[in-house]
Amino acid sequence: MKKIAWAFMGVFAAGGVFAGEPDWSKVTERKIKLFYPGQSGLEWILNKADHSAVPDIVNKKRACSKCHEGDANEVGDKIIKGNPVGNSKTQLEPKPIADRAGWVPASFKMAHDGQNLYVRVEWEQPKGGSFGMDKKNEVKLAMMFDGGISDGGTPAIDLAERAGCWVTCHNDLRSMKEAKDDKKTKYIKGAALDGGKFMDLIQWRSGKGEKPVDGFIADKRVMEGGKGLVKAEGKKDGNKWVVTFTRALAGGGTGDHKIEPGKIYDFGFALHDGGAEARYHYVSLNYQFGLDKAVEGVKYYYNVVKQ
Repeated sequence: MKKIAWAFMGVFAAGGVFAGEPDWSKVTERKIKLFYPGQSGLEWILNKADHSAVPDIVNKKRACSKCHEGDANEVGDKIIKGNPVGNSKTQLEPKPIADRAGWVPASFKMAHDGQNLYVRVEWEQPKGGSFGMDKKNEVKLAMMFDGGISDGGTPAIDLAERAGCWVTCHNDLRSMKEAKDDKKTKYIKGAALDGGKFMDLIQWRSGKGEKPVDGFIADKRVMEGGKGLVKAEGKKDGNKWVVTFTRALAGGGTGDHKIEPGKIYDFGFALHDGGAEARYHYVSLNYQFGLDKAVEGVKYYYNVVKQ
């Protein structure tokens, strides 16, 4: 029998209902590429002198996934090796990491039962040694999502539907190019909890005894306050990691978005591997999901079907 290494931790929300995971064999799989972004903050992404796609993003309102889903692996490989990218031929990783992969093949599945959202993420262990930054957690996987938008509505967070998690990533964060404060974490410009202008954040951690994170990103990153994360588990089987989240649709805590039918939500994943912290992670491009809502012609959209 193949040896399976387990690393898991779950939490149950007050009043939450946990009915068990869906039959994942019946759920549609979506393959994605998690890639190394280096110091490509939102300001770099939106600077035409650096990034040729700015007119597409700003004027044509085209999502980053539409252009880069096919070559995200190539982008990650260039950045992590310190090769120049973009119009300005910028070196987005000032300290090239020769022994690490520039991207990670991954996939996700999502389902719901009317009470909970279930998310399952798989990826292959990337090559490379440990960064040694996080002494407690060799691996962390996070999911971030906004408050959704109804048909004809206006997004609470500008650019979230096009740039995804990049709305929280800026050039002045710790470990970034213009960092002046080594404690400054992700934030959203003009954030407002009351107005829904924040990102819901959940994270699984591999360390023994480590609790999952149920927080949010507004004017700063807060790693607590949420009550929507019912359960988070992870395991490693051979060279493959599998992490599952169970998230109550109703939310109910500080920084929890309510997930409801009729809306489209912007989301993304971030993988900190090898004891990495801060920007030294692999990230997905922007994706969208909705509950039992088919959207034709949008390849980065995922229809979460009820089981």
